Amino acid sequence: MTTVRQVWGTGLKMAGAPLVLLLVGIFSSSNDYLIYLATATAVAYILTSAFNIIYGYAGVFNLALVAIYGLGAFTAVYCVVQLEWSFWLSGLAATAVSALVSVLIALPSRRLDELFLAIATLAFTLALTDLLIDWEEFTGGAVGIFAIPSPTFFGLDLIGGFPEYYWLCAVFAWAIFVISRRINASGLGRRFVALREGPRVLAAVGGSMGSTRLVAFGISGAFAGLAGWLYAFFQLSLSQDTFSFQRLTILLLATILGGAGFLYGPVVGVIVLVAFGELSFASGQSQDLVLGVGIIVLIALGSGGVAGVLARLGERWNWRRFWVPAKATGVGPVPRDIPQQRGESQPIVARDVEPSELVLSDVTVRFGGTVAVDGVSLTLRTGESVGLIGPNGAGKTTLFNAVTGDVRATGSIKLDGRELLGLTPEKVVNGGVARTFQSPHVIPDLTLIENLMLAGDTGSVGWWRQALLTPGARKHDRGVRERAMRMLAEFELAGRANEKAGSQTYGTLRLMEIARNLMMNPSLLLLDEPGAGLTEHERDEVASVVRRLSGSGLGVLLVDHNLSLIRAACDRVYVVDHGQVLATGTPDEVFAHEGVISAYLGVPR
Repeated sequence: MTTVRQVWGTGLKMAGAPLVLLLVGIFSSSNDYLIYLATATAVAYILTSAFNIIYGYAGVFNLALVAIYGLGAFTAVYCVVQLEWSFWLSGLAATAVSALVSVLIALPSRRLDELFLAIATLAFTLALTDLLIDWEEFTGGAVGIFAIPSPTFFGLDLIGGFPEYYWLCAVFAWAIFVISRRINASGLGRRFVALREGPRVLAAVGGSMGSTRLVAFGISGAFAGLAGWLYAFFQLSLSQDTFSFQRLTILLLATILGGAGFLYGPVVGVIVLVAFGELSFASGQSQDLVLGVGIIVLIALGSGGVAGVLARLGERWNWRRFWVPAKATGVGPVPRDIPQQRGESQPIVARDVEPSELVLSDVTVRFGGTVAVDGVSLTLRTGESVGLIGPNGAGKTTLFNAVTGDVRATGSIKLDGRELLGLTPEKVVNGGVARTFQSPHVIPDLTLIENLMLAGDTGSVGWWRQALLTPGARKHDRGVRERAMRMLAEFELAGRANEKAGSQTYGTLRLMEIARNLMMNPSLLLLDEPGAGLTEHERDEVASVVRRLSGSGLGVLLVDHNLSLIRAACDRVYVVDHGQVLATGTPDEVFAHEGVISAYLGVPR
C-alpha cells in the first residue's frame, strides 16, 4: 500500500521545480534586474541539463555542446530573419538541427574511448567555431548579429528581460526538468548509467554502447539547441562569445560543481555560479575570479559536488525521498504479491527453452605470437551442464571470450548452425548466449533490482518512449520490474532488491549476476568461475543453481577450479591444457584420467 509519506514525497519532487519557478517569477516581477537574472538562470539551467545528460548520466565528456548551443542560437535567428519563419518554428528548427548535428558528431566516434572522444569533440568545437565566424550570411561573421526582432505570442511581445519572456523560459526549464527526471527513472536512464559505470555490463545484457551513446548525444544536443534558441531571443543579439571557451568552462563548472549525474545538480550548479557572479559583479572583480573560486570550491567538495554533499546528508538523515540522484533511482518497495521465498516462486526458467546446440570446431585464438587457444572443439546442448577445467593460463576464459565475441578467433563457433564468429558481444547475447565473468560485473551505484532490470530494458521499447516515460513505457517498466523481483526471489535476494549492488557481499553479487542473465531468456549460459571467492555453503548454492538451470532446460558451460563444484554441478567435463583439449567425459572419468592427474590435479588418485 502506498503511504501518505510516499505520496507526499513524490508530490514534492514533482511540484518542487514549478513551485520554485513560480515563486521566483512572483518575487522578481517588480524588479527588472531580478527578472533578467531569473531568465538567464532558466536558460543556463537548460544548457547545463544538456551537459548533465551527456556527461553526468551517460559519462561522455562532450566538449562540443557549447558549439551546438551556438549553432542552435544562430539557426533560430537565421530562420526568423532570413527565412521569415515564425518564432516557434525557429525553435523546432534549432532543436532539430542541434540534435542532428550532435548525432553526426557521435557517429564516427562511436568506438572511441573517453579521452579520444573528448579530443574529437573539442576538435569539432574548434572547426565549427571557425566555420560560424567565416559564414557571415548565417552568423554575421566576427561582428555577429544585432537587432534581432522580439517574438510575439497572441499579440503579446515576448521581450527578453521582461516577465513574459521569463515565464516562457520557466515553462521550458520545467519541461526539461520533467524530461530529465523521467529519463532518470526509465530504462534509458539505467542504460546511460551502465554506459558511464560499466560499458562491458551494458554489452553483457545485450545493449549497444554505440547506440546508447548516440541517443545521449541526440538528447543533449536537442537540449542545447533549445537553450540556444531561448538565449538568442533573450539577448536579441549574438556574437562568437555565444560559444566561447569561457562559456564552455562555465558550463563544465556548473555541471560538476552542482553535481554531475544528479537530477538536481544543474539547478544547484547554476544557482551557485549565478550567486558567485553577482558577488563578483558587486565587488568589481572579473569573471575569471568566479571561475577560480568555483574550482577551489569544487576541489573542496570532492566527488558529486554540492548535490553529492546533499545526497550523502540525505542518506544519513533519511532525506532520500526528497533528493533523488540519477546514480540510484530506486524503484520503490517490494510488492506484497511477489513471493519472498524460492519455494513459492515460479520455476527458475518460466518458459519453454527451445532446443539449441553450441558447436565449437577447431577454435584458435592468438595474441601476437602466443597461442592462447589451440584448435579446441566442444559441444554444449540445452538441458545439460558441462564443465571446463584446466590449469591457470590454459585458455578457459579466452575460450569464453571467443564465444561471446570479446576476442578475435579462427575456426567455427555455431549456434544452431548460425556462425557467431565476427559478431559483437551484444549480438551474441541477443542470439541466446549469456555469460558471467571471473569477477562479478555489476553497476555498484544501481540497486540489485535495477541491475536486473538492465537486462530487460534493451530493444523492446523505443528510446524516445522511455525518455518521455509514456504509458506504454511505464507498463513495460512495471513488467520488467515484476520479472526482476521474481527472479531475485528465485535466488532468495528479494529482500535486498532496493539495496545498492556496491554494498553487497561477493556471493550475493555472484547470484545476482546469474539472475540478471536469466532476465534475457538465454538458451545457453556460460559461467566463468562462479565459485571463486565463495564459502563452501555458497559454492553448494551455486552447484544447486546450476543443476536447477540445466533441469529447467538451459545449457550451462561452467569454468571453475573447485573440483567438488564441478563434480556436483556437471554432467560432462572438458579438460584443457596449453590451449588444447586434454580429455573429455563424465566427472569421474575425467578425474581418473592419467593425463589430467599429471597436468592438473598433481596427485595420483
